[in-house]
Amino acid sequence: MKKQFYFNRFEHRKPYPAIRENKLRTLLFQFFGIVTIALGIAYLNWRWRYSLNPDAMTFSVFLVVAETLSFISTVMIIINFWAYKDPEKTPPVRMLSEIEDLQGRPDRPVTIDVFIATYNEDVELVRYSIIDAKNLNYPYDDVEIKVYVLDDGRRDGRDPKKENMKKVAEEEGVGYLIREHNEGYKAGNLKNALEHTNGDIFAILDADTRPFPDFLVNTTGYFKRKKVAWVQTPQWFYDTTEAQPLSEVINGRLNLHQTQNFFGTQLKKFNNFIFGKIMVNEDIFGNDPRLFYDVILRKRNFFNAAFCCGAGSVHRREAIMSLAVKDFADKLNKLENDLKSRNSAEKEIKEQKQALILKEEIIPFKFHASEDIYTSIMLHADKENRWESIQHAGVECRMLSTQDLDSWIKQHQRYAEGSLDIAFKDNPIFIKGLTLGQRICYFSTIWSYFAPLWILVFLLSPVIFFFTLDLPVRAYSFDFFKYFLPFQIVNTITIAIGCWGIATKRGDQYYISSFWFMILSLISVVRGKKVKFNVTPKGKALAKNTPHILPHIIIISLTLLGIAWNGVLLALGRHPTPSGFAANSFWCIFNIISLSIMIRAAYWRPVETEEV
Repeated sequence: MKKQFYFNRFEHRKPYPAIRENKLRTLLFQFFGIVTIALGIAYLNWRWRYSLNPDAMTFSVFLVVAETLSFISTVMIIINFWAYKDPEKTPPVRMLSEIEDLQGRPDRPVTIDVFIATYNEDVELVRYSIIDAKNLNYPYDDVEIKVYVLDDGRRDGRDPKKENMKKVAEEEGVGYLIREHNEGYKAGNLKNALEHTNGDIFAILDADTRPFPDFLVNTTGYFKRKKVAWVQTPQWFYDTTEAQPLSEVINGRLNLHQTQNFFGTQLKKFNNFIFGKIMVNEDIFGNDPRLFYDVILRKRNFFNAAFCCGAGSVHRREAIMSLAVKDFADKLNKLENDLKSRNSAEKEIKEQKQALILKEEIIPFKFHASEDIYTSIMLHADKENRWESIQHAGVECRMLSTQDLDSWIKQHQRYAEGSLDIAFKDNPIFIKGLTLGQRICYFSTIWSYFAPLWILVFLLSPVIFFFTLDLPVRAYSFDFFKYFLPFQIVNTITIAIGCWGIATKRGDQYYISSFWFMILSLISVVRGKKVKFNVTPKGKALAKNTPHILPHIIIISLTLLGIAWNGVLLALGRHPTPSGFAANSFWCIFNIISLSIMIRAAYWRPVETEEV
């Protein structure tokens, strides 16, 4: 019998259906998107030319710069959301000639490898992924599918203190691959796997990635387009927290679930009557990635700019190896040109090149904390091959989400630091070979990690006003609302149409609430600190979350204190700008709601036990 985990009670959950393409809805979005951009330009033109307050010029400029940077994000989102362009689905491949030009070689059935990358996860958790990978369907008996466990934790029985991953692999009858070091992190682990296997197509799964039976049936047909380098499928987390009645949460906090005394019973009934219809805590950690996969990444098919996200992806070996060989050849050419520029003798050039050949390794995936997006950029930039990518619409795998705030932040901090590191070292804006659409899409991803710079201004501006009574605009007059409200209203409608049916509330809250660890990530990268590949913990852990939420608590406290102080001034008739107080108070409600989600997540505990 398999070991039972907390996620076993969620096995019944079914993934969401993909949004269906609709030409009329696309045209409607494009219309509202253009109007949004026009209204945004009009608003910023008014802000820069007519609204700056000369009595608080520094404050005014900081805020309008923040609004301008935020508007740039809005423009890139509209471009990214421009249209769906799902590729035609075709039956799964059978013969090599369907995906490659044989150039005189004899034809044969394709071979497919399934890699399950693991490091320190519970071996019994990995067993679930192995079993599901072994149960993959395929309509052709002559197509060989091999499953391999890529164990970067060297749990092969040599260390009695470690679980034995090799034994589990042997029990399940799948391949087992290890290496004696962890160079290159996950990218190095995959490199080692490619050196010991020969599948024409290979799939990448994480330790907790459990493919549905038709995973390969629904994805390999895309490779009949001979320039498709990889196919990414949505990552669906089936263990996200469910919505709970607020009354249940209150009763749990007050230990009223099992109460027998009269007062406790009556209080419980009162809570159920008043708060029983109010639902809270759905996806408390903001783990639901549907917006990202079903909208953001899927719509990048329009620009051939969907990037690989690692787990749940399927790859053409030829494409990955061509990138590795190209990089290797570029290093040889660079060495030769450097030596020739120094007038080195032919014999020395030959010897140096031979030494480099013996020393250098061919590296398929970029050794980087964000190896997936980095490798995607380089493949898209390959002018010789013009590789294509596909974001598949349907969910083909189920995965586990982070189950505590500390793990969530560490995971997203790695994403942030990896993307920012790419921005400073290999910014896609300047990489040759990318199309304009690809540059915008990749830069949009990187730009989003600079958002805390203007988010912090938006969070602190009301606080500054409350304690200085200085306005960042001349006045919250009719002119301000005449330009501001139409832009905000139309922008909200545009995003709603672009996301069509997907709730964005939790994502918006975490976008704001993530400002602090994102700032720390930016500082870390600017200081040149090496980006580490931190493995995301699988399962639940109790962590000390106070450092993560202390800035949120401080800002909320200052905001509430400022509202109270301004309320006193208003009651005494001594407030110089009641309209400014009203506008900033409404602004603060939005800020507090957004910041509070991370505080709630820090102290959230499930009603159920950890394991069943």
